[in-house]
Amino acid sequence: MVYGLAALDSSGRNMGASYCVSGLRYLPRQDGGSGAVNGRIGQYEVYVSTDGTNWGTAVATGAFANGASQKDVRSTAKTGQYLRLRAVSEVAGNPWTSAAEIYALN
Repeated sequence: MVYGLAALDSSGRNMGASYCVSGLRYLPRQDGGSGAVNGRIGQYEVYVSTDGTNWGTAVATGAFANGASQKDVRSTAKTGQYLRLRAVSEVAGNPWTSAAEIYALN
């Protein structure tokens, strides 16, 4: 099952109910052109929380390949109502990140 989410930021997003989350799907911006690479997430951390305040340790960490294709991250399943995708770095070293779509996976 895939749950669509509004754009994520460092505060995380409320999924509206508790789900068993086993990863996420990230689609980088798709607008093309020379600026399309701007904001692509490089290194990342994924968190799941029951209350949106206590995040604990990341359920997944890693680095996305620099490309416009969809990326799936699998993690140990954790039940929670809040999901956070934390961008540790941006592929070109910029101080911002972006996403076209982010989905929670179960």
